[in-house]
Amino acid sequence: MRSDMAKVIVERPRVGSRSPSRKKGYRKYLQSMPIDELPRNEPMLGRWKGREKWLNEHLGPMRRFLRSNVGRPWNKVHRDLCEHVSFDNAVQGHVLSHIYDYVHLHVEVEDSATVYSRPGLRQRRKLGKNTMYVCPNSGILKVVRANLRRHPNTRISSSEHTQYLYRDKVWWEVQLRSTQNVAGDRWDVWLERDVSQLTEQDCILSYGDNLFATSKRPLSPEETRQLHRGLRQSKGK
Repeated sequence: MRSDMAKVIVERPRVGSRSPSRKKGYRKYLQSMPIDELPRNEPMLGRWKGREKWLNEHLGPMRRFLRSNVGRPWNKVHRDLCEHVSFDNAVQGHVLSHIYDYVHLHVEVEDSATVYSRPGLRQRRKLGKNTMYVCPNSGILKVVRANLRRHPNTRISSSEHTQYLYRDKVWWEVQLRSTQNVAGDRWDVWLERDVSQLTEQDCILSYGDNLFATSKRPLSPEETRQLHRGLRQSKGK
């Protein structure tokens, strides 16, 4: 979490900040208008002939921060975000309220590809693919996935415990470990489930063997090109 997040998403010139306020000539402008067209209510500064200012929020860094923390407990993600952006500050608090435009808290989950949002008493609505939500059972920040049975992941094996998997239009390097003799509670970071809840079919469908994912990272564009280059060379041999 970058320490200057508040500056990145808030401290940016407001749209209309260069618009002139009521300065020289405003009194003559009012005197030239008919009485019935004069404004009844006006702010003291800022608006003049329809010109005004409003917040110019830069929410991309916050959205990318949330997306990069999928798979972590939501309480920890929210705490990290609030560490440098405070609700006590009116402007920063307003920006933080946009978190819930990207993350759905009140949901009903059928599987990783079927999630319904149900805020308050309104009728539930199915969330689209790649929409972030907080799992009501585990409290983990998750994202709605495509149906794996209809669209199996593209998989390239690099070694016994390293694979490259394709999802969300991005190649990921995934480190794997055998599900046998696993001590304690372990979490599959790719399928985003407890290892104890994984079936043999889940593991074989995703990794080709009784394995679970211990870590993942997205490949850079250059690493992706190298991966494709190596794949083409292996096919040409």
